[in-house]
Amino acid sequence: MPLTTSFYQSAIKRGTYRHYKDKYYKVFGTVTHSESEEVLVLYAPLHQEAGSARLWVRPLEMFNETVETDQGRVPRFAYVEEQ
Repeated sequence: MPLTTSFYQSAIKRGTYRHYKDKYYKVFGTVTHSESEEVLVLYAPLHQEAGSARLWVRPLEMFNETVETDQGRVPRFAYVEEQ
């Protein structure tokens, strides 16, 4: 069995996303919480310092929601491109 994230199912398109605050993230796909079976998005900032790099998870529902800004409602994360 390959140990790459592309081998596994994902409930979201993998690739680069732009956060509404203009930072960019690589989405590796979705993971499932072992107890609740909640679907979470696994992602990382594209620009991190060596030695302090971190992976992040966020509930899929929250990742996909819209947020209120001065420009109106926008996606929290907007898909940019495959990576």
